[in-house]
Amino acid sequence: MANTVVPFELFGPDYFRDPYTALDWLRVNSPVHPYVFPVGNVPMWVVTRYDDALAILGDTRFSTAEWRGSPEFQASGLSISAGTVLAQTIPGLDPPQHTKVRRCAMAAFTPRNVDRWREDIRRVIEMTVDGWAPGQERDLVAEFAALIPSEVISTRLGFTLERREQLARDVDLLISTDPADFPRIPGARERIIAYGRELVALKRAQPGDDLTSAFIRAADEEGRITQDELDALVIIMIIAGVGTTKMFITNAMLALLDHPDQLKTVADDPGVLAGPGIEELLRYESPVASVPWRFPTEDVRVGGQEIAAGEPVMVMVASANRDPEVFPDPHRLDLGRTGARHLGLGHGIHNCLGAAAARLISEMALATLIGRFPGLRLAIPRDEIRRHEVWALNDYRALPVVL
Repeated sequence: MANTVVPFELFGPDYFRDPYTALDWLRVNSPVHPYVFPVGNVPMWVVTRYDDALAILGDTRFSTAEWRGSPEFQASGLSISAGTVLAQTIPGLDPPQHTKVRRCAMAAFTPRNVDRWREDIRRVIEMTVDGWAPGQERDLVAEFAALIPSEVISTRLGFTLERREQLARDVDLLISTDPADFPRIPGARERIIAYGRELVALKRAQPGDDLTSAFIRAADEEGRITQDELDALVIIMIIAGVGTTKMFITNAMLALLDHPDQLKTVADDPGVLAGPGIEELLRYESPVASVPWRFPTEDVRVGGQEIAAGEPVMVMVASANRDPEVFPDPHRLDLGRTGARHLGLGHGIHNCLGAAAARLISEMALATLIGRFPGLRLAIPRDEIRRHEVWALNDYRALPVVL
């Protein structure tokens, strides 16, 4: 693996202040970029062009199963599952196991079924903004984006909220790549797993009108998935519910604040968020900067580079979604944009299972907030908005606004 000299520190502090300048450089100068991940000194690849990303995500020779990673990856501590039941979650499975587990969950997440969530979502949004008034300062991360999807998914999964804050902290720890967090990650992983299993046991004993009970019924009726696979299915729903939709609502609101003309478009007609509007916000800055690692099961050539079996590949959808060869004027938000499909929710067999739910929750939350407070603005200078320095995510620490 030859090294390519770049004029910046990839995933360093300057990168997180402005990742798109670095990704633009890579896309032009080293689109399949050899990189040594600093945690564990793991040789891997960073892929930034849309066409290469699309090809990898649709290529069955690229696995998401962490056990297929190189020896350096296995020894690094970067594995999220670490040999636990988390290895059985849908994002980390290959066919045919992936196919049978996903089939068990799919019926609950069809657009028609998710549309039945509207009243729950509306109730949660109204409860969240109750008492908000013009002139107040609010942090849209802690007081809005973090609360709404977590409450909705909690309700739909059927779990109580006493542990919500702890679960949110544990999810943040689980995906951290800060070495200082590593000693606490096993405990976070164990708590998340324990709660998922506890919830499945509870709903098996006391079934209700919720997703967990539906998953149990599907598993029992079809008899095709194991107890570990069922537990893992519920666990990944918990992780996703307290994480990715929160990030997307935050990112979308910041993108609109950065584009006042588009914010005014939404204020004049919140319905513009439906359809192409929400897709453009997902393209512009999706919750994930990179999908979970891909591991080639054999030597594969991509963009002129030979990638050896097992070498981790970062597919940077944040870069692919701003590839000017595919999206004209890609750094501009245009809610009326049509054309190529973005990769913000993945592609191929591992496209986001909860995509319909994420779209609906985000669309309704943004439409309500902007409809009520069309003149909201940042409460601090734009250059003081800070990201969490997690390479795989587009995640902001706080978003203070004046209503």
